[in-house]
Amino acid sequence: MVGALQSADPPLIGPYQLVGRLGSGGMGRVFLGVSAAGRPVAVKIIHAELAADPEFRTRFGVEVAAARKVSGLFTALVVDADVDAPVPWLATAYVAGPSLAEAVSDRGPLTAASLLALAAGLAKGLSAIHAAGVVHGDLKPSNVLLALDGPRVIDFGISQAAETTPLTRGGLVVGTPSFMSPEQAAGRPVGPLSDVFSLGAVLAFAATGRKPFGTGLPAEVLARVVRAAPNLDGAPPELRPLIDWCLAKDPAQRPAAPELLAEVSAVQAAMETSSCSAADTFADGIPAYQGDGRPPPDGPQHSARPPRRRRGWRPLVTASAATGLLAAVGGAGYGFTVATRQPPRSAALAQAGDKMAAAPGRPASAQAGPASRQPASSVPRITGTFTYQQGQMVYFEIYYSDPGRDAEGFGFVGVEGSDWPQESHSFSDPANGIVEPGSVAYPLNQACGTGLEYTSTVKAWIYDAAGHRSRPAVIHLACTT
Repeated sequence: MVGALQSADPPLIGPYQLVGRLGSGGMGRVFLGVSAAGRPVAVKIIHAELAADPEFRTRFGVEVAAARKVSGLFTALVVDADVDAPVPWLATAYVAGPSLAEAVSDRGPLTAASLLALAAGLAKGLSAIHAAGVVHGDLKPSNVLLALDGPRVIDFGISQAAETTPLTRGGLVVGTPSFMSPEQAAGRPVGPLSDVFSLGAVLAFAATGRKPFGTGLPAEVLARVVRAAPNLDGAPPELRPLIDWCLAKDPAQRPAAPELLAEVSAVQAAMETSSCSAADTFADGIPAYQGDGRPPPDGPQHSARPPRRRRGWRPLVTASAATGLLAAVGGAGYGFTVATRQPPRSAALAQAGDKMAAAPGRPASAQAGPASRQPASSVPRITGTFTYQQGQMVYFEIYYSDPGRDAEGFGFVGVEGSDWPQESHSFSDPANGIVEPGSVAYPLNQACGTGLEYTSTVKAWIYDAAGHRSRPAVIHLACTT
């Protein structure tokens, strides 16, 4: 949520005009800023007393260097920084959405399906962070932002290169007691598996609404982190084994982030098969925020879906329009898709869908008619989607399970006023797509960064060797910086 600037706040940091407050912490304050071209950014300004500490300036330089190493797919992409300024600052892409801490505080614990989607997103995030040779060191609910297209891990304030010394400063352990690993709490050297423990603690919080090692004086909490079992009462049974695995006291007994991601995907597929329906969306577990940043009133809740947006060239936002932009984004709801929930199809709709599947230009292997339909349990299933930006391109990524072990390719078409033509590609010849086990990413040119950006929406699916299609997922695409 964005607050008003206070009289003591600077109007300008570097080239960025400040238009609102996003938050504050022990290291500094975070503002909503706008570049000269009108792009919203989050500007982190270090407290003056810390800026006077040479050791802290060095550590802040480490934060900036670490953040630059990691893809903006999983973090808020670094836009600009000045670590040598009288008051050091860091500007990142603005992520529209509440923190996990805010969401759970306002609306309570997440559903099982939403927790699995969160776990998958954070596991992919940590995989990228660790692949860059970085240990985050302070993963906690307030450092997880819930963007429309997935979680973003932010604040590398105490991050370090994975091969360096323990996260300590002046003999003190650095971090957040409730979400530290036992080795970090004890001041021992840490590695990527320390972040996995923190991820488990974050999932426990999201599942129960409580800190897994309780509250109290920091020393008391740290003692429980090192010696006591976490309190997971109320966590969905589907998540308990995964959380317990992450919260093993011995780092050697925890999964690496890619291993955790594989297990989460398996649990998601098992839940789909047992329910014979698509999984809930992340937003089904947490309702949308209203335009003024408040959660909606209690009562029956419905899936928070982005508003329909027709393709149209648009100018970049200006400083005067920033408040309206944030209100529109807040009103859109937030979350990341595990698979878009679809209503049962009538016979007429089924026939219409079959005609679309047989449209000209689609490979014969990808065409399907009513007579060739397979049981839903053997058809490929979309288990998640993600979007991210690289240069002028926006990539949509599809995660899928393959019960029949014969998924052959993917297709998509523009919908809701977007005029992307229908395309279909095999996994063996994906054109510009990037194919990995269980996922495929495909780029679309949205002219990001040119001043001629547009939003669009596509419907995507996976098909198998017999041409049977998964339920489609509707994916909203937009430039984010």
